[in-house]
Amino acid sequence: MKFCVEIATHQHGCCVLQRCINHSTGEHRERLVLEISRNGLLLAQDAFGNYVVQYILELQIPSAVNMLTCQFKGNYVQLATQKFSSHLVEKCLAVLDSQTRSTIIRELISAAHFEQLIQDPHANYVVQTALRVAEGPLHSSLVNAIESHKAISRNSLYAKRIFSHKLLRM
Repeated sequence: MKFCVEIATHQHGCCVLQRCINHSTGEHRERLVLEISRNGLLLAQDAFGNYVVQYILELQIPSAVNMLTCQFKGNYVQLATQKFSSHLVEKCLAVLDSQTRSTIIRELISAAHFEQLIQDPHANYVVQTALRVAEGPLHSSLVNAIESHKAISRNSLYAKRIFSHKLLRM
């Protein structure tokens, strides 16, 4: 536990740490998960650490998920535009509850420069995932936000993927 951040950010260490969590039980497991969760925002932005945080999210341990999402809240736009943490935001959209998904999507939609997100090489994938998981009025709000930037973003290589998406028509 003392070195779990260093281990999580190592190419091979991230796999070893996931196995340690998988095979540990009781207090040992709780302490490992807690230490990783405490450092979630830092690890989310790391090339290897983000995989460990995604693994923790998949375990669906309420206290860990809560600790992580509290750190991520207000940072989803920044995380979506980074190469490694964008994968984590997609994982949050895929595995977390509808309330958390709504929080993430609303944060993305309300970004000062939403049009930059749909043109971003990493965030455009997050927006595509948001389109897949959003439902009802939230989906409509997301589609409206995307459509309002159609003229500006249409020629962007990355935005083309979003505008060609069938999910805009749902």
